[in-house]
Amino acid sequence: MTVLVTGAKGYVGGLTVKALREHGGYGDVLAYGRAEADLTVPGALDAVPTAGITHIVHAAAVTKFAVDRATAQAVNIDGTAQVVELAKRCPDLERVVLLSTLYTAGLATGDIAEEPAGAVEEPRTDADDPPGVVRFANYYEWSKHTAERLVLDSGLPATIARVPTIIADDDTGHVSQYNAVHNTLKLLYYGLLSLMPGLPDVPVSLGTGDFTVNATMALLAAEPGIYHVCPDLDQTPRLGRIVDLMFTAFEQDTSFLRRQILRPLLVDEAAFANLINGLRTLPHGPVLDALESVSPFSAQLFRPKVFGNARLHKAWPGYRAPDPDTLVSQTAEYLVRTRWGRLS
Repeated sequence: MTVLVTGAKGYVGGLTVKALREHGGYGDVLAYGRAEADLTVPGALDAVPTAGITHIVHAAAVTKFAVDRATAQAVNIDGTAQVVELAKRCPDLERVVLLSTLYTAGLATGDIAEEPAGAVEEPRTDADDPPGVVRFANYYEWSKHTAERLVLDSGLPATIARVPTIIADDDTGHVSQYNAVHNTLKLLYYGLLSLMPGLPDVPVSLGTGDFTVNATMALLAAEPGIYHVCPDLDQTPRLGRIVDLMFTAFEQDTSFLRRQILRPLLVDEAAFANLINGLRTLPHGPVLDALESVSPFSAQLFRPKVFGNARLHKAWPGYRAPDPDTLVSQTAEYLVRTRWGRLS
């Protein structure tokens, strides 16, 4: 058995390579990062020896919510197309696993099943949802949805692992990879975000690096298909609860208390849009910059989703999700204690 992992220098890809090598039951592990194969360059994988490769884990991706269309196309879509072509040349291939995101569901609401989504439409806000078409809040979601379609339509034995937002490495709340969520919390801590978009009861699926990698390992031997690598609904915190837990942790810090920063007010979608559009007519300042950093994923905070994960439970007998309150609290404590990684 030989497992090839793309994005091996990235966060989830690197953790996957480490777990595969430590497990010892997966034979050779081929770790491909950008230095070994830049997937934005056509033909980057042409020289990869394909004999013996039984599994491919495609983790290489740009995961920023604010990614521009050209970068999303080049990395997430065209890069995936190259991996699909490589997989088709592997005579011993048993499985190709694409690490995707729960938000390939786009702006849909309600129950989201572990099954292919609808046809792809680029992000837009000037039309109602057409039947059978999935719209998106940003080009990250759009590009990952398109990548899913490439893999699913390839005829390969394919598994799609849709992962949640990863906020910590493990249950202790330790953070080694920072993303938009951590940046938003930093803005809240320093009082730069007094208004937040979102509904307090919207579930926000959160995960850890450990949870994601352990699930991915289990899926290597599972039946092909789509899996929501996320906690159950009762282990998924609501937005209002996350804000409360974060501020409770912040308030243990004396320097935060001295600044007397109030908890943010959650505003509805129209109010948030009016606020940010109004500020865009004025000279740039820290308040607008803070709101602009939240804007690319803000639409999701108004659209509640329930991600079914029955297939994940069946494929992963060792399923264990972190306690949401503990994870949020300990992550906040870690961020404050280390000042978002600046202090040891």
